[in-house]
This record gives sequence, structure tokens and C-alpha cells, in this order.
Amino acid sequence: MRLKTLLVVVALAVWFSVSAPKTFAQNLLTNGSFETGDFTGWNTGGNFEDTEVVSGAFDQYTGAEDGNFYVVMGPVGSDGTMGQTFSDHAGTQYTFSFWFAAVGDNPSDFSAYWDGTSVLSLTNPTTGGVWTQYSFNETGTGSDSISFSFRDDPAFMALDNVVVSSSSTSTTGTTPEPSSLILLGTGVLGLGGFARRKLIK
Repeated sequence: MRLKTLLVVVALAVWFSVSAPKTFAQNLLTNGSFETGDFTGWNTGGNFEDTEVVSGAFDQYTGAEDGNFYVVMGPVGSDGTMGQTFSDHAGTQYTFSFWFAAVGDNPSDFSAYWDGTSVLSLTNPTTGGVWTQYSFNETGTGSDSISFSFRDDPAFMALDNVVVSSSSTSTTGTTPEPSSLILLGTGVLGLGGFARRKLIK
């Protein structure tokens, strides 16, 4: 009886080690949380005045959403821009997400883009000054880009923890086909029968 129990445990262990899915959430962006303390990895342009990486309390914001640093954005009169281009896998689903905070300054605007196509466009946005996450599902083409444009004449908006990661789970190894599982089960049972006969002798 103990041998049969052992064989069942071994079979279950093999099954879970082969087929258990593991989720990977590697950020494809460089310095997505601005923890270098600057804009390393980012392309910046447009009216970039009054836009900087800060830590701790700044204006109406008490600190970063993730880590120690975040961006405050306050160009006056026209938009500033920042973005990145990255390599990914064509046809794979990705999640593009970021944390944003604003207090409804007028005039102000904030937009986010995937490959130059707007996924979010806000005029005089407000989150009550509280960090709020925005998330979008996109399909990779092999080489893609994300970018932001922003303006805040009276004061500042804030941005942190920008991430592009695969939104699917992947597996280690190959998941057995049903026929393979049947063969595995048959082999384990056969091994049990062989062991039992050997013990009887």
C-alpha cells in the first residue's frame, strides 16, 4: 500500500513540475520608476521646462508611488514629451501601465500613446492629488514605443512606475498533451505492477 501511495505522489509531482504555469512580469522599459534620479533611458522633447525627477514631498505631492523618485511635469503654454522605444515579441499581448496624479489645474493636459496612437487623453485632469493607476492592453509588433505629452500652466502633475510587461503567463517546459498524460499514467501503473510482482516473488 505504501508503494502505491509513493507512486501516486511521484506522478503528481511530475505533473505539477511540468505543467504549472509561472507568471513573468519583467518591465521592458528602462528606468520606469525613475530610480536613477534622472531621465536615463527616456527620450525627452517639446517644452520640457519645469519637468524634473524629484524625491520626497513636492508641491501638493507627498512622495513617490514606487521607490524614492517620481516625475513632476509643469510646462507652461505648450506640451512637453517623453517616451521610450523597446523590443518585444510580435503578436504577444502586453500591459502598458503607469501611475499618475493631478489636481485639475486649468489649463492642463495629459496624454499617453502606444506607437503614436493615443490610449488616454485628459484635459484639466484630476485624481485628487492621489496616485491612480491607468492600464491598457496592447499587441506587440517586435518593436514598439510608449510616450506621454503634458502641460500644466499653474502647477504640476506627477508620473511614476511606468511599466510595459507581458500580460500572458508562460510555462517552463512543455505542457503534456492528453495522450502523453495517458502514457505517463500507464507507465506509472505498470511500474507499480512490476514492483508488486517483484515483491511477491
